[in-house]
Amino acid sequence: MKIDYKSLRKINPEAARMAVLEYLKGSGDNVAEEARVFGIQRPVIYGILRKRNEGDLTDRSKAPKSSPNKTPEAVEDKVIEIKNKTRFGPMRLSIHLKKYYQLKVAPGTIRHILRRNKHRLTYKLKTREGTTTKREFVDWYSSKPFEIVQIDVKFIRDQKALTQAQILHLDKYDIPNYQWGAEDVNSRFKLIAYAREKTWTNGLCFYLWVISYLRSHGVTSEIIFTVDHGEELGGKSWMKVTELRKLISGFGCKLIQNHKGHPEENAHLERSQRTDDEEFYIPRVFKIRSEKDLLEESLKYLYYYNSLREHSSLNYKTPHEYLKETLPEIDDSIKYVIPFILDDVSANLGPWSGYHLLAQNQEQKLHCFGEVSAISGFEYKIPQGGKLF
Repeated sequence: MKIDYKSLRKINPEAARMAVLEYLKGSGDNVAEEARVFGIQRPVIYGILRKRNEGDLTDRSKAPKSSPNKTPEAVEDKVIEIKNKTRFGPMRLSIHLKKYYQLKVAPGTIRHILRRNKHRLTYKLKTREGTTTKREFVDWYSSKPFEIVQIDVKFIRDQKALTQAQILHLDKYDIPNYQWGAEDVNSRFKLIAYAREKTWTNGLCFYLWVISYLRSHGVTSEIIFTVDHGEELGGKSWMKVTELRKLISGFGCKLIQNHKGHPEENAHLERSQRTDDEEFYIPRVFKIRSEKDLLEESLKYLYYYNSLREHSSLNYKTPHEYLKETLPEIDDSIKYVIPFILDDVSANLGPWSGYHLLAQNQEQKLHCFGEVSAISGFEYKIPQGGKLF
């Protein structure tokens, strides 16, 4: 007969050791026979006998017996005390302790102290448990032009980029707050529109405009849009996201929402927004004194970005030049992207408002799609049979 000691120990370590001791009594203290029956080494049995003599068959703590570099208990107590009072994060706690208590504790050390002393905190620490969801894998590096397009909304009055004088200048002339951007991961080709408000209606308008512009210039591949969880792009409303996916699927497009708090999943567009600040808004903002000026300046900037600016990621080629090499059949006029104000168009896009925004039948979808195509200034031709693909 053989007994699997390891399986018993997984169920209950104390009961597994009791079984070894009981069997040992019946075998006349034959340690070698005991080891063979339970499938363990003899030192394990000797260890169990020592634990019996100590009067404790439970597992010992795995903590080291000596920790010379461990933070003193008095310091740990002070960290917990201040944490409960202020609820600061590790970085601010470290600064606070150094400034007011002359205690030098690194943020990483504070993080470990808080993790060890969760039971002493008077409120629950914020965690990501239960909030993570699987996101469909997006392979940036093997994608072809316009197979993956990142979409995001940029707040133009960014205090980290613009000076106070520049922001006051934009306020004085009532310049729209939001820049809506779409960038192709493969070619870095970019489209821009503007909006006075960050609304779902404007979001739907921007989706349809991007689709119509690309389709009308010869892009036939399936387009995957990657977006964050902003309400203007679909947000957390299950109904909005489901209906949006249903709508754009008719045009050969998919929607993938990035994980919350992970802007790196839209890294290409996020980085290009920094370029927008450095090469457009910071040097040109004082020349913008009306919405008309904004559209004219952004038209010039987009032409520069797509047709003149060499990108190191493209081996120092322009996005348009790279597109013509990798996608020769694309319409050459794609480089003339004309920005517009979304608010002036979205209200006339369809008979909808609020959350009730999505067309439910193909005929109505095509009608709305044609309107957006007309806005872009280019005619979109639907193949015979009325199907898009």
